[in-house]
Amino acid sequence: MFRPIVRSLWLKQVYHGLFGRTLLERASRIIATSEQERAELIEGGIPGQKILLRRNGIEVPESLPARGAFRRQWHVPEDAKLVLFLGRLMAKKSPELVVETGVANGISTSYLLFALHQNKRGVLHSIEIGDSTYLPPGRKTGWAVPEWLRERWQLHLGDARIMVPELLAQLGTVDVFIHDSLHTYEHLKFEFEQAYPHIRPGGLLISDDALWNSSFPEFAQQVRAPLARILRGVGYLRK
Repeated sequence: MFRPIVRSLWLKQVYHGLFGRTLLERASRIIATSEQERAELIEGGIPGQKILLRRNGIEVPESLPARGAFRRQWHVPEDAKLVLFLGRLMAKKSPELVVETGVANGISTSYLLFALHQNKRGVLHSIEIGDSTYLPPGRKTGWAVPEWLRERWQLHLGDARIMVPELLAQLGTVDVFIHDSLHTYEHLKFEFEQAYPHIRPGGLLISDDALWNSSFPEFAQQVRAPLARILRGVGYLRK
């Protein structure tokens, strides 16, 4: 990204001050890999006509697993929503402290923990009220989380309206806060307002089902977030 927001910020700022700005101004063409990066370049004073948008490609694997194999392996219902990209997000941002509300079976939790495992750093604190409605018979909260990923996991059972303020007060500052519990307007606003002061500058607030009501865009406007988007129903806000 053109705008330095994570890791070694002072080094990136020094680089921009000594070399980066000059290189950008003298370049005949600049390649941006996303609309966001292109907008940041223009906001930074780079003429739009110099910027070419070319998105990052991917390596196509030789073969893909059979459709539905993951759901069958972990007994996930066909109509249940899966968020499979959070692990990549976590690996990219290399967070130290992550808080999520809502665990249920623990599928998304497993991806978050796998990213922390890959990073060899960070802890995930998960808050879950313990409702068995969405669990297979005889299963406990987070049953799908493999034992070998639980080293970096702390599960807190209880009402989020009590647990969220208490846990954030104990942790102080967090890198990422993820909402995936009760999706009412009032509860969403409650969690956003509780979490935002504890998120470090450049950190992320993520909300599942952000299109269910107007709480997420209203909150983003309220705090004048430098970046807030809803992509495929998931809200992302950078502080």
